[in-house]
Amino acid sequence: MWKVMVADDEMYMLEALEKLINWKGLDCKLVYKAKNGEELLAQIKKEVPDIVITDIKMPLVTGLEVAKYVYEKMLPTKIIILSAYADFDYAQEAIQYDVCGYIVKTSAIEKLPEMIRKAIGKLTPPMFPGIVEEEKYSEDIFGKLKKYIDAHYTDRLTLTMIAEDVHANGSYLSRLYKAKTGQNLFDAINKMRLEQAKRYLAEGRRISDIAFLVGFEDVSYFSRVFKKYENCSPRDYEIKKEREKT
Repeated sequence: MWKVMVADDEMYMLEALEKLINWKGLDCKLVYKAKNGEELLAQIKKEVPDIVITDIKMPLVTGLEVAKYVYEKMLPTKIIILSAYADFDYAQEAIQYDVCGYIVKTSAIEKLPEMIRKAIGKLTPPMFPGIVEEEKYSEDIFGKLKKYIDAHYTDRLTLTMIAEDVHANGSYLSRLYKAKTGQNLFDAINKMRLEQAKRYLAEGRRISDIAFLVGFEDVSYFSRVFKKYENCSPRDYEIKKEREKT
C-alpha cells in the first residue's frame, strides 16, 4: 500500500482527512498525521512517504516549505497542497516546487481521491507481460538514465525533469537506480557534482561561481552538501589544495 502523511494545524481537517477518505479503497495507508509543518518535516526525514497532503499555511513550517524541501532533496514523494483560498500566487509557487496538485479546502474531501489517484499514477512503474520484457525495459531505461545524468548532472535537475526526458516514471527511476548501483540517485548526482566542484576549486575559481556551475541554486546549500560528502567546507578544501602546491 502507498504510504501517506497529512498535515494541518486545524484538528477538524486532520480528522476529516483521516475518517472521510477511503484510504483502503485507494490502496493507501495513512501512516502519520502532523499538527504543523515542523512535525511533518521531521517525520519525512525519518521515513520518506509516497504521498504528502499538507495545508499551505501552518505554524513553524509552511506547506510550501515542506514542498520546497522535498523538491530540493529530490525525493520521490508526491505533494498535494491544501489551501483555504484559491490563491493564484500560492498556486504558482506550488507549481515551482513540482507539487502534484493544489486543492481548495472547501472541496478537499470531494476532490482528494482523484488527486491521490493522480499521484499514485506518477508513482506506479509500468506493467509488463513477463520477466524478460521487464528486464529488457529496465536495462534500456537504466542506460538512458545514466546517459542523461552524465550529460546533465550540472543542471538544476528535478526527478520530474529526468523522468520526462527518459520517458519513465520518476519513482520507478529512483528504485531502479538504487537496485542497479546500491546508491540513491541524487546522492550519485551530488557526488558527480562535487567531483567537478573540486576540480574547479583546484583551479582557483570563486566558490559562489562554482556552486552555480555545478548545479546548485545557492552557495549555502552547496557548502552544506560539500561538507556532508567531503567532511570539510569548500574553503577548507581550497586551502588544503593551495598548501599542497607549495
